Amino acid sequence: MIAYCGIECSKCNNYIATQSENKEELKTVAERLSKIYCTEVKPEYVICDGCRGGSRKSYFCENLCKIHKCCTERKYYSCMECAEFMCNELQSEIKYKPEAIENLNKLKNSEGVNSDRKSWNI
Repeated sequence: MIAYCGIECSKCNNYIATQSENKEELKTVAERLSKIYCTEVKPEYVICDGCRGGSRKSYFCENLCKIHKCCTERKYYSCMECAEFMCNELQSEIKYKPEAIENLNKLKNSEGVNSDRKSWNI
């Protein structure tokens, strides 16, 4: 499953830990995120079936992710549909995940997204 921003959910630690249904794995992911963000992240905050799938979304995805909010409010399948494609939010999110752009291109080609946009040139 590819997220709105192009990140592959199956490679996300939150998603992997959730799908394993291993409470210790969720705890480990939460502890790692707590250290990175210098705040308490509870294991239940990392439970996620992907931003497109299922009813369980991580706390970040459900409450803080501006990309998720933008795409769902505008009913976009992915960021590729947006006239502001490669906005600051997207650039920040995928900065260290170059495969996300490749995934967005695959989505564009497979989902019949409007190919007339001038911003496809990436």
